[in-house]
Formats: sequence, C-alpha cells, structure tokens
Amino acid sequence: ACDGECCRLDIFHEGAFGSICDDSVTQVTAGIACRQLGFASEGATVQVGGSGYGGSGTTPGTGAIWLDELRCAGTEESIFDCPHNPWGNHNCIHAEDLGLCCPGGGEGGNGAWSWESSSSSSSSSSSSSSSTTALAGALFLAAG
Repeated sequence: ACDGECCRLDIFHEGAFGSICDDSVTQVTAGIACRQLGFASEGATVQVGGSGYGGSGTTPGTGAIWLDELRCAGTEESIFDCPHNPWGNHNCIHAEDLGLCCPGGGEGGNGAWSWESSSSSSSSSSSSSSSTTALAGALFLAAG
C-alpha cells in the first residue's frame, strides 16, 4: 500500500506487471522516476525493500521482478534509459522491491500514477491485490 507520497515502483513489460529490485539503486533514480511520472524530482527519494534487508516500508509485490541493478547516472530521460541487467535477470526476492516517494504523489495511497512512452499503446488492468491503471511499457506507482 502507499504511505502518503510513497508507493512501490512497478513496471508493465511484455504484457505483465512486475517490480524493480532495489540493488544498486541510488537517490538519483528517484528524481528520474518521479519526473518520468509527472511529479517534481526535487525532494524525491527511493525506499529500499519492504520486509527485509533494512527495508523502509515498501509493500512487496508479486509476480515478475523485471529490473535489477538499475544504475542511473542522472542524465537519463527515463529509468528505461538507465543501465540495468537484462529484463527479468535478477538475484532478488520481493522483500527487495523498490519504493518511490514523489513530492505531490500518493494522494493518500488511493491511486496509481502512470507514464506512457510515445511508442506505447494504452491498456488498463486491475487485480484484487492492487488498484492500478497502467499503460503498455509503463512505469507506475502501485497501491499495494
């Protein structure tokens, strides 16, 4: 679940929802992701895993873990431009799912915010465990 302005950062890739592992992620990634989602980047922070490894409260996801070793330098337009392991190649568990806190985001944890790449077509999906609206090839904040 979202906690104020903070939610798990998830991706819709190859027709499936999945999470991002927090390995190698720095605060630089938060600024890029929040800007990509349409929020302010100044003051943005990441949250490391939810239930282990010094976790800061992100609700662990389920399903695929799409990205690991996300290493953003700060010059990227989106997190998809950041170097990372090949899609789906990870050594993580969902206790290491990445969370994101965007200034102005969260709306009390009642929603999700999405960003669509210019080459993506839109689609909607929902599940019993989360309230999300996502777009194909999208990055979104998931309400647990």
